[in-house]
Amino acid sequence: MEIIRETARAKVNFTLPVLARRPDGYHEVDTVMHAISLADEVELRPAEGLSLTIEGDAPAGPDNLMWRAAALYMEETGVPGAAMHLVKRVPSEAGLGGGSADAAAVLRGLDRLYGTRLGWEALCRMASRLGADVPFCIAGGCARGRGIGDELSPLPPWESLPLLVVKPDIAVSTGAAYGEIDRRGVAARSTSDDAERAVRTRDRALLAASLENTFEDALFPLYPALGAVSAELRAFGAPVLMSGSGSAFFLLIEGPARDEAAAAILLRHPAWFCAPAETCGAEIL
Repeated sequence: MEIIRETARAKVNFTLPVLARRPDGYHEVDTVMHAISLADEVELRPAEGLSLTIEGDAPAGPDNLMWRAAALYMEETGVPGAAMHLVKRVPSEAGLGGGSADAAAVLRGLDRLYGTRLGWEALCRMASRLGADVPFCIAGGCARGRGIGDELSPLPPWESLPLLVVKPDIAVSTGAAYGEIDRRGVAARSTSDDAERAVRTRDRALLAASLENTFEDALFPLYPALGAVSAELRAFGAPVLMSGSGSAFFLLIEGPARDEAAAAILLRHPAWFCAPAETCGAEIL
């Protein structure tokens, strides 16, 4: 029996200014995103109907976005189903796009499994019905996302930019995070032009200066522990930013300093998720 394996890469947001709220309730953003080496693994086998088994911490059944992705693909293409298996490594409720990456891996994998050859544009249209980050996760690499994040302009991936990803033991609801921006009237500061230029020219100093996330201004007063985590990480002397709506952070740090920081963080906070990672290129579709 054929088995298709897909890598579901997490992402970080170098910039995430949250702009005006739209009449449909969503918010406009202008974000620069990059896929990273931290990833889940998805396996797919042909089957009648759907099933999902999981290694790690993730919901099973229809509550998992993978299930919704497979059901949508079946509806759109008429394929009979899939037996899915997920090895979960990307922490949940982190702002790293793990669930979106898993859903994108299902769409890509089913396209390979059944030879439907829908192509990037068709897969992205399908992905946009599942969530704002899912279209980006179809191809990965680096992109600037406008609209709700699904209007993508690909950028040249910055291969192997070293990062340290840290997720404290704090859960943040994305919906509540957007609601807090609305409640507080937080004004976005867009540095995405600078971040795009930094990516194109491989200018680390400019990238560090352009790191910006509106959710930090909205959430740090509501979750003082998040602000404390940010301050603790900045003590390592590297640029730090929260990714997405949190609660994970990433540091632009490399070499022995990255390993030393990871060891120190895990010594103080053994319950936290802490992993070195690198930015990585686009999927080949």
